[in-house]
Amino acid sequence: MLETRRSTSKYSPNHVLPTLYSPDKLLFPLKLLDRVSNELKGYTWLLIGISLIAVVVSGIALYIIYAQTQAVTNLIASQSARLESISSHIASLKEEVSGIKENVSKLSTNIKGVQSRISELSSKLSLLSEKESSLEGKILDLEKKVEEAKYPITITDALGRSVTISHKPLRIVSTAPSITETLFMIGAGSQVVGVDQFSNYPPIVNELKKNGSLKVIGGFSTLNIEEILKLRPDLVITSTGVQEKYARELSDMGLTVIVMRTSSISDVFNDILTLGVVTGHPDKAVDVVNNMRETILETHEKVIAYLNTRGIKPVKVYYEIFPDYWTVGSGSYINDVIKLAGGENIFSNVTNAYFVASPEAILKDDPEIILTNYNYGQFGNPQELINHIISRQGWSNITAVKKGHIYVIQGTLEDIIDRPGPRVAIGVAALARIFYPQAFNLKGVPQTINDTVLESWGISLSAG
Repeated sequence: MLETRRSTSKYSPNHVLPTLYSPDKLLFPLKLLDRVSNELKGYTWLLIGISLIAVVVSGIALYIIYAQTQAVTNLIASQSARLESISSHIASLKEEVSGIKENVSKLSTNIKGVQSRISELSSKLSLLSEKESSLEGKILDLEKKVEEAKYPITITDALGRSVTISHKPLRIVSTAPSITETLFMIGAGSQVVGVDQFSNYPPIVNELKKNGSLKVIGGFSTLNIEEILKLRPDLVITSTGVQEKYARELSDMGLTVIVMRTSSISDVFNDILTLGVVTGHPDKAVDVVNNMRETILETHEKVIAYLNTRGIKPVKVYYEIFPDYWTVGSGSYINDVIKLAGGENIFSNVTNAYFVASPEAILKDDPEIILTNYNYGQFGNPQELINHIISRQGWSNITAVKKGHIYVIQGTLEDIIDRPGPRVAIGVAALARIFYPQAFNLKGVPQTINDTVLESWGISLSAG
């Protein structure tokens, strides 16, 4: 039965396979797969190509990105370097601005200092003008006294004594070169019968001494009382200091003696005017003083203008009048000569006229200019004097020595500065040129200041 059912069923293999499982139909999937595979192969190469293109594009993009990154990095580095440079310049500018501010501050301080110096110098000039006015007043007063009074004339001398001159003196004894110069300058030379051994100006004095018309009465500090008495003088004129003892001795002997004060330029003016009155030559004395005053003022005003223009202080001066270390203080007229010439005596705070300074004080004050007298060659030639000063212990550190500003005063100028007489104005003019040659259009100053040098500077060596 079973066999009968298998054979008779409509789903038997023989019936179905021909339609469902034929070879063509069985190969169709394979063919389809092969076709798909072939098509996929084409797409694969396409994909590969696309992938390669993508890789290349990506590479190019990455290169571009890298290149741009490098460019940006380089730009950043460049800008950083530039920024550092700018920062450095800014810091430098800040330093420069700070330096400029500091310089401006210093300049402001200097300007204030210059203004202060100008004010100080103007004050000194004003003070000098006041002294000039005072001097004019004294001249007028003396002229008035001469007009109103006849002999006897009573004056007060340097020792504070009242001295009466009973008549016009015709036999005068002069005990100092400065007094002799003054007497001859005011026209009283013919009244002089005796002078000290150092009196040598004006030149006629030497001639009169030589022919015996003028008798020599000893040295400045070694007056011969007997010789003075032999001359039977009606007036003896002496100086302060070492001569005071002789003045008192002669006064005690009944002689009329006047002691002259020589502590300042004002004293020199007063001495000239006083001698003009007591000897009967007031007009000439006034002329001499006026000429001196004009020369001094002309020099001083020129120096003041020079200092004002440059805003500088007066040079510090050490004047060694005699070795070793003998110098001058405010009690000497030479202190005024230095001051009126535009210098500052480093010992102007010492009241003594003449004294021995300590080397330590000189080193401490550090003078810018050193003056020394030739002293008629007693201590060697000018160069030997300079070498002696330079060789002193520690003096190589002094500004004047380092700059070579050591000057030997020789010849007529030495006499002029050492004598408080009518030629001191020449001394002021000479020292001013040593201190400030540029103010007088001089190219330089030789270390030896003698007559030839003064003449080359246009300075006359005679007064009046």
